[in-house]
Amino acid sequence: MLVALSMANRFDVFNAVQEPFADEAECASFLRTARDRLGVLNLSYWFLGSSSAVPDRMTWYSTYDQTYTAIYMRDFSPLRDRAFQLSFTRLLPLDWEEARAGDQTVEHIHQLAERFGIGRHGISIPIRDTGLGDALFSINFDCDSVQWGQLRREMANEAHLFGHYYHQRMKRLLGAPAPSTAFDLSPREREVLQWAAEGMTAGQTARLLKVSESAVNLYAARAMSKLRARTKTQAVAIAVRNKLLQ
Repeated sequence: MLVALSMANRFDVFNAVQEPFADEAECASFLRTARDRLGVLNLSYWFLGSSSAVPDRMTWYSTYDQTYTAIYMRDFSPLRDRAFQLSFTRLLPLDWEEARAGDQTVEHIHQLAERFGIGRHGISIPIRDTGLGDALFSINFDCDSVQWGQLRREMANEAHLFGHYYHQRMKRLLGAPAPSTAFDLSPREREVLQWAAEGMTAGQTARLLKVSESAVNLYAARAMSKLRARTKTQAVAIAVRNKLLQ
């Protein structure tokens, strides 16, 4: 049974080293250390903005099993995860129970996560940083449903504080927002991403636009390059976040 102590008592976020993270290895290592000192199951940090220092690739640091994170990015990503949409409609943390309610995709994601040792209970803290971009910090717990209600009440405020503390240490690594010229997509590139966002394959998009499938793939590749995305799914997510699609 997880005994809920004050997060501030178990990890003093004010007297801990407050220098910005030097590199990606340090911020990832810090999450693992914090997870163990806090006595929680997992910690996760997403940066959803655009950065010139760290190319926008849906920056994600977590203590989750790496096989799970690879499957999540391949099959879902934040674009299909309703938890992200819900988180940014509020100021307060999102209880994962609320995200699962009535949403089969989120339920499927959580069932997959449980197979890789990720607990069913957690909270996600939205972080809005004007001029830099949005972030989402999540804390995952190992407890049953009866314990969860009390644990959430006791730790919500401290979890919120810790999420913002971590984001502050990330800011120098993330750097300044990327120039808007990096998002100068052509009309055809926007069309291809728009139809990809609707679930169309390259072949379906080609038939719809009356062009070859190779042309569609070329437009998608150009859009990915301009948006500094590693996959078409990431390019779509970046375009949606930056309001480049209708």
